[in-house]
Amino acid sequence: MDIWLGNRSLREQYPQLYNIVRKKQYTVAEVLRTQAPNLSWRRDQIGNKLAMWNNLVSHLATVVLSQERDEFKWNLDQTCVFSVKSHYLGLINQNTTNFNKRLWKLKTPLKIKIFRWYLRRGVILAKDNPAKWN
Repeated sequence: MDIWLGNRSLREQYPQLYNIVRKKQYTVAEVLRTQAPNLSWRRDQIGNKLAMWNNLVSHLATVVLSQERDEFKWNLDQTCVFSVKSHYLGLINQNTTNFNKRLWKLKTPLKIKIFRWYLRRGVILAKDNPAKWN
């Protein structure tokens, strides 16, 4: 779920693979511990899923892990240090639409809006939550 390649998490870049992997809590270090990536799947990888997997494996081959401590950097400031001002400016200047505003303006019953809002926030038990119980 962390950002390893590019500017989005692997979960966001490869959602179809994320949906069929058995253990979603693996870290990159656990997966890359062996020569062949250490993952098991709920379904066979065929067609475009196999192509996505091969693409991901080729990208992961360039990742070099070390024993150094992780470093946290604040990307919204040139000094890479958190400040309330940089956070505020990042929120104000973001080019993404506010999905919550659009959600509440929909012409659907209130209970549907509330359900969608809960679903978006991860409160509703969705398809990947039962997998966490096993």
